[in-house]
Amino acid sequence: MKLKWVALAATLLVGWLMLHYRREVLVAWLLFTKSCPNCNLEGAYLFGANLQGANLQSADLRQASLSEANLQGSNLAEATLEQADLSLSNLTNANLMGANLRSTNLSGSSLIGTNLQNAALQRATLLFADLQGADLSNVDLRQVELYGVNLLSATLTGALLPRPSSRQPERALDFGVKRP
Repeated sequence: MKLKWVALAATLLVGWLMLHYRREVLVAWLLFTKSCPNCNLEGAYLFGANLQGANLQSADLRQASLSEANLQGSNLAEATLEQADLSLSNLTNANLMGANLRSTNLSGSSLIGTNLQNAALQRATLLFADLQGADLSNVDLRQVELYGVNLLSATLTGALLPRPSSRQPERALDFGVKRP
């Protein structure tokens, strides 16, 4: 009986090591080729990585650390970035169309000219993010922290905007929208 438990524990450990090793190999591959569509990079550590122009379409980057990463011009369409840390990252002109960004930290990030059409941003944090010229068509922004956000020239067609709160009316819609 004791031997069965030892064998089970050893099997589980080997399985975990193989999965962990596989992710590290995929991270190295991504950093080298800047292409890893449909990859499972859940929980990957990519702090400050240079992924400019990378192809990460439909990749699983849940809970990944991408803080201060350069993702300028990258393709992250349909990617899963739920609970990822993208704070202070450069996503200028990136394609995040249809991406899952639920509970993602995008504070201080540059999203200038970024395509966020149909992206899921529920409970995301965008404090002081720069979304100038970004396309936020059909995005629900009602549960998003938008304090200090720059939305100058952003496309908001079909977007659902937060309503001013009776408790904090001065902070509810505090983002830079230039009106004619």
